[in-house]
Amino acid sequence: MDFAIRKDARDWFKDIRPDFAALPGTASAPDFDAFYFCFIAGIAAIRKKDVLAAETATLVENFPGPYRNRGNLLIAMFLSRELDYLGVEITEKKAVHAAISRLVDPGAPNHLSDDGVREFNKYAHGGYDVLLDWFDDRPRSLETFLRAFKVKLDGALSLGKAA
Repeated sequence: MDFAIRKDARDWFKDIRPDFAALPGTASAPDFDAFYFCFIAGIAAIRKKDVLAAETATLVENFPGPYRNRGNLLIAMFLSRELDYLGVEITEKKAVHAAISRLVDPGAPNHLSDDGVREFNKYAHGGYDVLLDWFDDRPRSLETFLRAFKVKLDGALSLGKAA
């Protein structure tokens, strides 16, 4: 199963999409950059959303370019948040094992099961709604967006909306 971005989210980033650039020697992944910001906002605000497949655009099966080396970190953030979302305490070994077994597939290119990718995508889909709450208008410059995103993210974290 592939990561997918909401089409309206992809459009929301259209003015700064050309400014998303990978480090030299790595492949650029501008739509995944937009997906990443949505995902981080969703994780921070603990917001998930089901979206119809027709409302999404398929991205990639695995973490692309500069995200390849950070995929495990993103998965760890996802698993931690999902366990919280499910109300599973880390000390509940059987419940933790059951949840992680449902979400992780070590043989998959992205190390997530189909259920795992589906839930991962839900955080990105919900995160786009968080961005709409945080910003009055879509971003027009990457520099301004990044500064405002950090302020909003720090605010969400300090309010206890994220662990």
